[in-house]
Amino acid sequence: MPVLDEALYDYFRRSDRMGWSPYDLVERDSIENICRPERLDEYQRSAVKTVLFVEDHLPGYLSEYLRIMIDPETFGCDDDQLITNRNTLHFTFRWVAEEDRHAHVLERYLVQSGLCTRKELAEDMLRERKQAYIFPYHQLVEGFIYLALQEKATHLYYRALARDVDEPLLKTILTKMGADEASHGRFFYDMLIKSHRGDLDGLSKKISAVANDFKMPVQNNLLNYRRQLLGMMRAAPSYRHPDVFTDMMDAVEKAAQSYGRDSLQLITPELGRFIERDSTGGRAEEPSQPR
Repeated sequence: MPVLDEALYDYFRRSDRMGWSPYDLVERDSIENICRPERLDEYQRSAVKTVLFVEDHLPGYLSEYLRIMIDPETFGCDDDQLITNRNTLHFTFRWVAEEDRHAHVLERYLVQSGLCTRKELAEDMLRERKQAYIFPYHQLVEGFIYLALQEKATHLYYRALARDVDEPLLKTILTKMGADEASHGRFFYDMLIKSHRGDLDGLSKKISAVANDFKMPVQNNLLNYRRQLLGMMRAAPSYRHPDVFTDMMDAVEKAAQSYGRDSLQLITPELGRFIERDSTGGRAEEPSQPR
């Protein structure tokens, strides 16, 4: 519980300082004076819509996280674990609210900029939300590792897309969203590392196992998933998916130094081969996607 309390304190203090409103970013003056939607190419316009679809799958995300956290049968929870789960929901509710803010600001941006009509976008969002979201892990630690990687992937993608587009208002929106995602990832990093201070080698093995089979759940939700994903990669060519794993490895290695450990073996040979194939384009037909 002290680890959770500390992680919650840091996250909420950070979140309060970073607060922003979709209405402040996308309002009449910013559309007239800053927004330049004609500078977006076909892939970039499509990528913004795909990101919206992913962020807007919130009813599915929240209902699944609530099921996991409040169902005593999940993970074989005893009373102490259920108490911890309820306290973890303090993070979950704020987290989901911030993800909803991302969906809201992107929806406003696409409509107010004239890239989509409100009716067309509402129908597209409804269509993409129809398939149920299923959380892919049944062990709590592995689930947190998965979520940490997921949030870091999204953060790095938003940062890359902001760098690769030439539209000032969208750059600002993506930068704000990316900072939120980095904050979410930091919460999971803190929870995992601080709760494994005495067994970072064990944590590293679990990270390797999750990373070795890392697939984002939206591939089972988005229509024409592969086409949308390839469009996202073309829209942000500076995004490098292996950096997601590198970032988490670096965080655990830094923690190992702080806790007096000499070294950590974070990558299994299988994961090393995966990263090499990914970075050389050998798996370009099915790249991994942020959230």
